[in-house]
Amino acid sequence: MINLYDLNRKKIAVLDNAFEIDETKEINSVYSFEFSMPSTDLKNDLCQKYYYVRYDEGELYRITSITKSSSNGQQIIRYFCEHVIATLIDDVIFGLETFGNLGFYTSDAINYILSKQSTMRWVLGTCDFNRQFEYTLENENLLAGLFSIANRFDVPYMWSYDTNVFPWKVSLKAIDTTEKPLFYIRAGKNILEPSETEETAEICTKLYCLGYGDGINQLTIKSVNNGIPYLLAEQEYIDRYGLISRIFTDKRFTDAQSLKERGQALLNELKTPRMTREFDVVDLYELTKADYDKAEVGRITLLTDDNTKTYITKITKRLDEAGDLKIELSTKTADIASSIADLADRQRINEVYSQGATQIYAQSVQANATTEKGAILSFFIPAEMKIVNAVKAKITLNRFRSYSQATAGGGENIVSSSDGGSSVVASNSGGSSTITSSAGGSSIATSEAAGDATITSTSINQQSMTTESGGGKTATTGTSLGGGDAIQTEFSQGSVTIRANSLTGGTQLASGPGSHYHNLTLPQFNTTYASGSHAHSLSLSRFAHSHTVLIESHNHWLTIPGHNHTVNIPSHSHSVSIPSHNHSVSIPSHTHNVNIPNHTHGIVQGIFEFGSPTSADLYINGVKKATIPSSSSEIDITQYLLNEQGYVPRGSWINLEVKPNDLSYVIINLFVQGFIQSAGGGTY
Repeated sequence: MINLYDLNRKKIAVLDNAFEIDETKEINSVYSFEFSMPSTDLKNDLCQKYYYVRYDEGELYRITSITKSSSNGQQIIRYFCEHVIATLIDDVIFGLETFGNLGFYTSDAINYILSKQSTMRWVLGTCDFNRQFEYTLENENLLAGLFSIANRFDVPYMWSYDTNVFPWKVSLKAIDTTEKPLFYIRAGKNILEPSETEETAEICTKLYCLGYGDGINQLTIKSVNNGIPYLLAEQEYIDRYGLISRIFTDKRFTDAQSLKERGQALLNELKTPRMTREFDVVDLYELTKADYDKAEVGRITLLTDDNTKTYITKITKRLDEAGDLKIELSTKTADIASSIADLADRQRINEVYSQGATQIYAQSVQANATTEKGAILSFFIPAEMKIVNAVKAKITLNRFRSYSQATAGGGENIVSSSDGGSSVVASNSGGSSTITSSAGGSSIATSEAAGDATITSTSINQQSMTTESGGGKTATTGTSLGGGDAIQTEFSQGSVTIRANSLTGGTQLASGPGSHYHNLTLPQFNTTYASGSHAHSLSLSRFAHSHTVLIESHNHWLTIPGHNHTVNIPSHSHSVSIPSHNHSVSIPSHTHNVNIPNHTHGIVQGIFEFGSPTSADLYINGVKKATIPSSSSEIDITQYLLNEQGYVPRGSWINLEVKPNDLSYVIINLFVQGFIQSAGGGTY
């Protein structure tokens, strides 16, 4: 039976008089549901557009159209319904949105689209894919955007739905044709009427892929396909069917890698004919409840008569009549196979999606420049310029220009003022004697001491003092007055010790401080002398010696008696006497002169040139890129704009600077050609 729900999914009726209940499920499309009601059934009044219906525990649908007709004289009402996945058509992406690419996986893309719902009816269930593609949607409904997520996959897939929970769940599942069959079609058991169709019109073994744009600026796959704009099928398919070329164009694609993946998925499906088999079968599941008798979209199926293994792409069933079931098996899904032939859809894409056009613009700058301060031209390449064809510049170096100069003056010596001189009294004073301070005089004690005996130092017992002498030459006798001629020599055979006492007044001091001896030991020597007048001498140069003084333990002391220190200051005064006098300044006769050197006055209009530039250095954003070898050059600067990824940066200002080798008037003419898409900015 059919249950009826209002817009809030509240059950309001059971349509127990419904008949001719048909359900069609086709892979990767919107399921459909139809039923009829007698016009006399009062519950027809409850069946409003966009109200929900469900057959038993099956999928949830919403009523989209109502048709009245008659059959066998009876008025009936036919209701046409679509699966609630179509509610995603009610929301759109307005304008242009690009999302995905590296680090953005299939599940992220699905969630991104589902997040655009005004009412969150659908959420992601499961996703068997983990691809990273870039997607571009413009003025598109969410269902079309959702289905476009997987249409570039090169393996079979299917969308599945769970509408028995809320929010409803949508899942993206992979179809593994290598798995064990889950449904069997057997001759003589469940086959009623088979039919087979083979479509060869869409066979393709060489596929050119084009995206947005036009002409030379239309997106191709060359940049991601080794410079080749097409894809080839394996040689076995080329040998079987020949080289059959097709052009695939989908201007929704703005990314070359995503376009290539979409093209490869198409080629994989188109390199072989689309084989379709339809069977009217007996729905044995209602009787056996065996899982291998249950027909479901996407189930791996085995045809036991020829051992063909494929999967179910479409099921049509009359739910209120047991046993009849129409099944379609196909080697490929319809959405992929039909994408090239679907001219209407392609026309819609061309109308809805902005493409843009090739744009050419130029700008220039003229400025004086030096070797340190160059002429700068700033230009901007917008993000919407998808392709940059060329950026060229013409650079001209003329002589530095000045448009005025000052007038010249000869200079002269000018007497500005004169004076005859005079003596001027500046101030007078009569003189006086002035007392500045006075004192009456007195005797003032400045310090006092009571007097005492104070020990100032102490010597420790048995201190010794030692002195040293280096020896010398000493006369021991006076000069002999005798004149004789005889010479006498005396020899000493031993040492002689002379002991001298310290004498005071001829008397030896036996004891006391300073009492000491001098000991002198003489070595063996001889003396030779003449008989005449002579003298005796002794050389002591060899006998260095020392003097030692023993100082007994003693004290030093000083006795200071009690006393006062006083200063006597008599009565007195201090005065300064200033005599009568004048202050004067004498100014001699003189003149004042001002010397004016050569100088300019005013401005002379004209064009005055300086410098002789012959070359210049070219800078891009402050980085030197090239040297311009002449005063006039045309140069393609595209190569100098490329970043590390080989891409001309977009969405930022670029500074082109020219620094000449001498004073110069620089002219820069810039030319930019590219393909720009109308996808940003305002409408001012």
